[in-house]
Amino acid sequence: MTRDELIAALEAAEQRLTSIRPQLEANPEQPLLTGFWRVRDALSHLAARGNPVPAVLRRVADLDAGNTPPPPRPIDEINADQVKERAELSASELIDEIHAGHRAALDAMPDDEVLVKVLTTPRGEESAGDMIGRIGARHEGNHLDEILAALGA
Repeated sequence: MTRDELIAALEAAEQRLTSIRPQLEANPEQPLLTGFWRVRDALSHLAARGNPVPAVLRRVADLDAGNTPPPPRPIDEINADQVKERAELSASELIDEIHAGHRAALDAMPDDEVLVKVLTTPRGEESAGDMIGRIGARHEGNHLDEILAALGA
């Protein structure tokens, strides 16, 4: 994805989050239809990942330096830590953190020269821009779809 496409995707994510905020704030304890998360847990996860740019830029820096990135921690462990770290926050505070992450991502968005760099991931090779799009707005959209389904919206 290009810089302009990533910015447009984050701006669309901002609009969507703003439009459904009242539903999220009114139903933080609603269980999702699959798994064991509640709305609040999914929001905690999204808050932790609101700005995907630094993680991808670390991967680009490793690539540029010729370093092999360390193996990722187990995803269930990462997710559990994200939820635990935010257990005392309200849905409103979590949504504010997601918005702050979006703003930080927009401010830190690299130029297209960086975004075309090809990274090796467990999924195979993908550009830095595609990785930001996948772990950013697209990932968030998938979780918001799960939340809305649980809320019957």
